[in-house]
Amino acid sequence: MRATFVKTLEELAQKDKRVFCVLGDTGFSVFEGFEKKFPQQFLNVGIAEQNFVSFGAGLAAMGMRPFIYNVASFMTYRAFEQIELDVCYQENPVVLVGVGGGHAYGTAGPTHHAYFDLALMSGLPNITVICPADPVEMRAAMIYAYQLRKPVYIRIGRSANDVIHAEKILKFTEPSALLMSKGCNEADAVLLATGTMVKDAMQAVALLQKQGIVVRLYSVPFIKPLDTSPLEWALNSCTPIFTLEEHSMRGGLGTAVEEALQQFTMKPVTFKKFGFPDMFAPVTGSRDYLNDLYGLSPVKVAAQITQTLEAP
Repeated sequence: MRATFVKTLEELAQKDKRVFCVLGDTGFSVFEGFEKKFPQQFLNVGIAEQNFVSFGAGLAAMGMRPFIYNVASFMTYRAFEQIELDVCYQENPVVLVGVGGGHAYGTAGPTHHAYFDLALMSGLPNITVICPADPVEMRAAMIYAYQLRKPVYIRIGRSANDVIHAEKILKFTEPSALLMSKGCNEADAVLLATGTMVKDAMQAVALLQKQGIVVRLYSVPFIKPLDTSPLEWALNSCTPIFTLEEHSMRGGLGTAVEEALQQFTMKPVTFKKFGFPDMFAPVTGSRDYLNDLYGLSPVKVAAQITQTLEAP
């Protein structure tokens, strides 16, 4: 998704001289081409996250269209006050792109783990929060953010991400959830996944299908605002609902769905969210190792969904 970000940014910068790329001393071997092509639309602020965000807000206030890129945990945690006051409070159209969501930097330890960024950003007024699942969703999110002209936070992974959408071109005209299991008009469960976990969710759904369990899977790139149409479908068909995310179970997709369900109905609903528990990682390791430790591997997600559906 990083490569897609740069490629799409180059296309936007070519058409609009107001498009400006701001780095926080990261993205080496990724942005050199952009810097060479658009030297007047690029600046590396350095390791100064708070100044980095305020600089982006200043550009936006002067009519520029800044896309600011940094490690998700550093940008959202260290510069939260600047995002709150300089970007969101003043509604400056800054697009913040956070790389390394969840355990993408797993081996670097808790200083680099991004467990809480979606919760922090979703808690702020005047901002749209997007968590694309693959390069196709990333390109669509970039164009949507550019056209929206309001504060946007886009959270991506770190490594190369496989394309999971059959359609190579996707366009967001409004915040939307994307049905990944087309033709699934009847289902035993509805699973809403976001970001890098959508690929894992697809593997879990395939495992469940072998057991005769049919799952209606949605990719949910928009955490805020949330497209509630999948919930309406599930409630109308009395189908259990599950969420899957590479984020704390507090404040992310699961919480957004939980809050929406409370608005829709007061009746008991079978609902379970998969995410990180309320704790820091006790060990360091790769993304796959840590996610499996927390029960987020496809095999463990499938097993937990089966267990929930079979419970009396």
